[in-house]
Amino acid sequence: MWNRRDVLKSLAAAGALMQAPAALRPARAAAEPDLVLKLTAAPDRVSLWPGPKTSVLRFTAEVLRGRRDAVRPSASYLGPTLDLRRGERVRVHFVNESGEPSIVHWHGMLVPEIADGHPRFAIASGTEYVYDFEVRNPAGTYMYHPHPHGRTGLQVYAGLGGLLIVREPHETALGLPAGEHELNLVLQDRRIDGSNRLVYRRMMMDQMTGVLGDRVLVNGAPNAAFKVARRGYRLRIANMSNARIYKLAWSDARPLNVIATDNGLLSRDEGVQERPYVVLAPFERVELLEDFGTRAPGAEVALVSREFDDGTTMNMMGGMMGGGMMGRGMMGGRGMMGGMMSGGQGEAMHIAEFSVAREAAAARSAVELPAAQLRPREGRYELRTQLAFRHMRGFLNGRAWDHRDPTVVADDERLPLDRASVWTFSNDGMGMGMPHPMHIHGVRFRVLERSGARAPVDLREGVIDAGYKDTFLIFAGETVRVLVAPTEPGLFMYHCHNLEHEDGGMMRNCHFA
Repeated sequence: MWNRRDVLKSLAAAGALMQAPAALRPARAAAEPDLVLKLTAAPDRVSLWPGPKTSVLRFTAEVLRGRRDAVRPSASYLGPTLDLRRGERVRVHFVNESGEPSIVHWHGMLVPEIADGHPRFAIASGTEYVYDFEVRNPAGTYMYHPHPHGRTGLQVYAGLGGLLIVREPHETALGLPAGEHELNLVLQDRRIDGSNRLVYRRMMMDQMTGVLGDRVLVNGAPNAAFKVARRGYRLRIANMSNARIYKLAWSDARPLNVIATDNGLLSRDEGVQERPYVVLAPFERVELLEDFGTRAPGAEVALVSREFDDGTTMNMMGGMMGGGMMGRGMMGGRGMMGGMMSGGQGEAMHIAEFSVAREAAAARSAVELPAAQLRPREGRYELRTQLAFRHMRGFLNGRAWDHRDPTVVADDERLPLDRASVWTFSNDGMGMGMPHPMHIHGVRFRVLERSGARAPVDLREGVIDAGYKDTFLIFAGETVRVLVAPTEPGLFMYHCHNLEHEDGGMMRNCHFA
């Protein structure tokens, strides 16, 4: 039964949903856009494996005005790569033909509130939403994907998603590999049945772990293989999986050289981060500098995800269904439940093959990372958020997404504009202790400190906190402090980017003013 307060909140929410697209139609940039794109989400059928075609949802795009090279089509179901330039004014006409409500979120991008893809702006199939924004992010690797509440996991799994690259002129002076020596790798794990259909199940296990597949697709295609010259390459790697954490490594045990994280290149002061492996949580990105000229002519090397235990635990009090079970690693790839079916979290997986050409190695070119960016003005404000997962749902300070009022925001979810505030996340609530990839919309931030329980020993050396981030992984029992300085006013979101946790309500609004 609804009371008067529920009815008023529902009417307010409906009003916001009705008004948003209309309010946006006349919302044009101060100057005419440099680039006008049409982005369509619609069903399609693609050939991925021998036999029947696979039904997917797919983004397609076309340039209506401006640079023709701003859109690079995909050869598979993955959406086209959008290649944007810093300072460019962009307008995107999003046409939803998916068959259900949807909206597009520009993951990691600094855009106005009405262009961020909040679920309250979701539009019905057969309608259009217009985005206007200026590209303000530094050069880096970003993404776009749907963000309707309760359906994000299914729509991404069905194929909706794509890479967005931001470029700026100073990159050419850094000596970074470019053109054909720049490779994009979007990682997604999937399950298929005997008829080549994508299998997306929302069983009890899927709600707890998130949906996991038993094979990895790269750029929307299976059996990824690249032929590379004996020279340096820039590898842009994005994890667009619903829930899978990758422990990326070379099959020949050579170290990985990290030059960028979520929100751009590392600074000269931070330097290239050399690691034996790199941990990449859902919707995190990393860029690697790899010189294949150091390998023998004709060498074969694979990018793999090594086996690990993610440290998932069950607490006696307030567990999955109220307690009563306890054990370490129950949902991990090497734990009891994870071992019951292939493709569990933490299992070793093959990602892509690299075949090195039989030719003389090219001379190594010097690479210089950019100077450090100015830090924002320090503020004294601090927020605290406790994560918990119990009764099959995730909670942030004991609260979940309010589907009746998608605009509700608590006092401890507000941050001042243009000042650096500290936001402390602690993953120590009662219930099931497991890692959560946390994403904050509309900002880029820096990880200041990790404390409490240490990352699992299997993963400790591969967690990259350097550089500017928009998504970070927090392990069970851990506390992570991040420095956040919002520059866009309005209502944004923060949530777990395990898409099944997000769809289940582990998501809240945050307000910047």
